[in-house]
Amino acid sequence: MRRGIKNLKFRIKITLIFGIMFMIISFLGGTWYYQYMAGNLQESLKNSGEEVVWQLYDTVDSRIEAVNNRVHAMLINNSFAVTLANYLVQPDEGRVAVTMGMIADFLKNLELGEQVIHSVYIYTEEGCFDDFSLLRNWEFDFQSSVFYQKFQKEYTTKHWFYAMEDSIFQTNDMVVPCVWRFRVVGYTKDCYLVVQYRKSELDSILEGKEHFFDEVMMVDEDGHKIAGTGDFDLRILSEKMQMSEEEEVFSDTFENDGKRYLAVACRMPESEWTIWCLKSQESMFDDLRNIRRMTIGIAGGLCLLCLAVTWFLARHLTDALSRLAQRMNCVTNGDLEARFFYPYRDEVGSLAKSFNYMIGEMKRLIESQERTIEELREERDRVAEIQKQKRKAELKALQAQINPHFLYNTLNAITWQAADQGAGEIARLSNLLGRFFRLSLRKGAETVTLREEAEHAKSYLDIQTLRYRSKIRYEIDLPEETREVVVIKLILQPLVENSIYHGIKEKQGEGLIRIRAEKKSSEGQEILKLSVWDNGIGMEEEKTAMINAGLRAGITDRKEGYGIYNVNERILLYYGKEYGLQYESEPGMWTKAVITIPFCKKIKEEEEG
Repeated sequence: MRRGIKNLKFRIKITLIFGIMFMIISFLGGTWYYQYMAGNLQESLKNSGEEVVWQLYDTVDSRIEAVNNRVHAMLINNSFAVTLANYLVQPDEGRVAVTMGMIADFLKNLELGEQVIHSVYIYTEEGCFDDFSLLRNWEFDFQSSVFYQKFQKEYTTKHWFYAMEDSIFQTNDMVVPCVWRFRVVGYTKDCYLVVQYRKSELDSILEGKEHFFDEVMMVDEDGHKIAGTGDFDLRILSEKMQMSEEEEVFSDTFENDGKRYLAVACRMPESEWTIWCLKSQESMFDDLRNIRRMTIGIAGGLCLLCLAVTWFLARHLTDALSRLAQRMNCVTNGDLEARFFYPYRDEVGSLAKSFNYMIGEMKRLIESQERTIEELREERDRVAEIQKQKRKAELKALQAQINPHFLYNTLNAITWQAADQGAGEIARLSNLLGRFFRLSLRKGAETVTLREEAEHAKSYLDIQTLRYRSKIRYEIDLPEETREVVVIKLILQPLVENSIYHGIKEKQGEGLIRIRAEKKSSEGQEILKLSVWDNGIGMEEEKTAMINAGLRAGITDRKEGYGIYNVNERILLYYGKEYGLQYESEPGMWTKAVITIPFCKKIKEEEEG
């Protein structure tokens, strides 16, 4: 298996290495992201649940408080108190109808003030009162009801009761009674005001938050259900969740029948009710499961894309070596016209130059040999000397024939040695070169985004960093608002190259290059300032002035610093004469190149077409 791996082509090895690395990174990153999102989602749901419960509490409490205020206002109303007291102190059958009518008006006003009120009823030992809107249940006896018995056990002024079927009126509706005990001036016995709340209205309030929770319930202090949308066993809640008296809002998770739930509770001090909201963990994590599936899909797609891109880059980078090997085979077969043309100055370019030189030398030597032989035929009197020269020429020719084999074998040895040793440096250099050339070969487009242009300059800097090691350090600062600005391509790399070869290369110690972008306004127009700063040897004031004068004049035929003049000329042609490149410098300290162009995020129509 090991031999089989070593026999794989170089491009396949590069693809496998990058593919395995990307899959490991994707797996670890996806696992971490999922765990992070799970914890974050649970905490977010917990906080959101507490906020929802507070809203429920505020809504229910405000409705109850409104009823309380109206009840208190009625009980302290002088007309109500006098009317009721006059009748109770001196009951008179002749005034019963009048008193009932006036009390009914007060009760009707109380009931109409809040939709949550189902019905209102007043009990006294001298008679009972209501607003005549409902048919009373004449079999109802207040003194034998749970209302009266509750007040006999606990001497308080107010009691809440659990949800029950209406026993005072013939409606069969589910109501939540609240009973006040009060007295009127001049009458020494207790009177009772029963306000029955509509359970359906309380259910409707709770149902408004059912989209967030699975179940929403309101429970009294004895564990009886007041209202709600769920049918969860309240005994399980009391067993699983312990809420202290000091806590107003309580949230925690518990497990029941193999399912986990998030429970959020809020205590209502005025009614001594508790609002319970439940959400199952399964429904909580539906969105997270969708995120997980989407993450896996994206990671898989990116992995395939990475493999395809890596295969393309590996093929692109090793294609030159394959073509060079083919040309060597041609020479081995006797084709001395074979040449290998490679336009770049990297390692392959050096091999191509040596190969072409050796083939030229070989051809020259062979031609020289042929001329020597012809001369020997013409000058037979110098046969001995000619034979000697012939042997020398043949020796040289044989040596020249060995060189292509040597170069070919040496190239293969370099390839295998790099593969055996992990090819880390070669792989990194290959990746950087691919990224560097990607912009230059991009379908002939003249413009790119500033982000892409900066990536191109960064690739070049990374290559130079490999070459100079610790001598070069760089920083790139692109504010978010500038990254998608459209610029003509290949305007930063020549400036960076100029900084390295004319500034940092001659400097003792570590060199620093900074690339920055700034959005500014000039005469009501937004412009983009791009600067390339280095801490190299700097320039004298006269030289700086001379370069800036040449840039303003649009000089392009200077041998020294041709790249910067080329950049400036392209800026002038593309954007106009009001834009361009200028230099600033302090001798022995630093040099800064500043490009000024329009701040534009749209490509010209003619370029888009």
